[in-house]
Amino acid sequence: MSRFGEKKKKDLPGLGREIVVWFIAALLLSHTSQVLSALTLYVDPETNQVYTTPGKNRIKLGDFEPVKHAEKTPAEAQAAEKNSQALEKRIDQKMEELRALETKLEAQQQSIQTAVEQSQPILASEPDADKTAAKEEKKWYDKIKIGGYTQFRQSAGFSGDLENLSSPGDKSIEEDTNYYIRRARLVFQGDITDHLKLYMQTEFAGGDVSVRDMYGDLFFDKKKEFRIRPGLSKIPNSFELLQSSRDRVAFERADALSTGVRNERDTGMFFYWTPEHIQKRFSFLRKGLKGSGDYGVIGLGAYTGQGINERDKNDNLHFAARVTYPFQFSNGQIFEAGVYGYTGRFVPTVAANANAGILAAPIFNKKGYRDARIGLHAILYPQPFGLQAEWNWGKSPQLSDDRTSIVSGNINGGYVQAMYKYDSPWGAWIPYFKWQKYDGAEKFADNAPFARVREIEAGLEWQIRPEVEFVVAYSHMDRTNVKNLIHVKNANLMRFQLQWNY
Repeated sequence: MSRFGEKKKKDLPGLGREIVVWFIAALLLSHTSQVLSALTLYVDPETNQVYTTPGKNRIKLGDFEPVKHAEKTPAEAQAAEKNSQALEKRIDQKMEELRALETKLEAQQQSIQTAVEQSQPILASEPDADKTAAKEEKKWYDKIKIGGYTQFRQSAGFSGDLENLSSPGDKSIEEDTNYYIRRARLVFQGDITDHLKLYMQTEFAGGDVSVRDMYGDLFFDKKKEFRIRPGLSKIPNSFELLQSSRDRVAFERADALSTGVRNERDTGMFFYWTPEHIQKRFSFLRKGLKGSGDYGVIGLGAYTGQGINERDKNDNLHFAARVTYPFQFSNGQIFEAGVYGYTGRFVPTVAANANAGILAAPIFNKKGYRDARIGLHAILYPQPFGLQAEWNWGKSPQLSDDRTSIVSGNINGGYVQAMYKYDSPWGAWIPYFKWQKYDGAEKFADNAPFARVREIEAGLEWQIRPEVEFVVAYSHMDRTNVKNLIHVKNANLMRFQLQWNY
């Protein structure tokens, strides 16, 4: 037994060790004729050690009873010695056979392992091949995301000259208007590659379907710091013009700014530069802080100058440039400031207007009039208190005082807005107050009439959920109706808007 107890575990696999144990047990039983069932023996197949008590990993060999033997004669002792030697010889033979069997089993096991290892690269490559094939099969339109928003309004006038009240930005305040869909936008956008982004936005409000944006961003580098944007898009200009209507708290953009670029957009080509860390900052500001989005730390370019979805009328381009920077203080507060401007020649639309006393189309220069502005903006983002202000000055085509011709006139105006963001368990609340002033032409209206605007707006935006917002606001309006050129000095109304984002 000691010879087997000293055999190390690695010499035999589990099957070989069990064969040895049972083989020894069989030999012991077959060569011990005077054994009675009295003593129970156990063996550990891992170590081949024999025990007299049961335990973990011990297998029962059988029951044995030791007996006393009479003293052997010399002949009997010699015979017992021979039997013992014969037994050891037979055990040695069986051990040789087991070693041979072990060697054979190890060879077979190695052969199987080699075959498995050789087959693994083939099996592993199949899923990768499937992934590669799937990636190759993914088309550009599979990367397009669809979203948008809708603004549903109602206005309720309660005092003043409401009959003549009109605003170029909000038709819901006019007479005989109740429920009104101000905007209904559907956006298609996607990063097609590391160097190309597509963006398209359509408008379904007002009974017509029109294109608001249609451009591609072409990036020069994988960090997307440098890009050009050809197509129909917003002009690098005022902060409020670049800020999406879905993010703005006030109902409409200030007249002093919206009179410069029709619907904030035109057809052209623009260059933008935004360092990578400022890209992240612009993205952060769009998430609940009313940011304008990424229109570059530096933006510049050329465009037709006649307004959205309008063909050029004088073969003359407008040029625009903008510089802005969002500073972040140590407490996390972000303050953005910048300067912007544009220049070109604009051709106004002229027509007779009996309601305004214009019986014949005014005389005008078909090559257009100087159209130039420069402006400043500053924004302290609502964290939680916020301030926003802009002002611009410039030249614009304008209806003469006698309403017979178009001349070049001066413009100036801007706004100041204060707001406070309060986050609650019932959503975010943003009370705000906005004051605006403008003296200048409404160049996109027929005959580019002069307009005077003094307006205050106080309201509350309730962001019920990320996808639903409700705004209620009071407005006191002192403005020119550009349709009949009647100046409304006092009009008071309430406006309500429900917006859902998707």
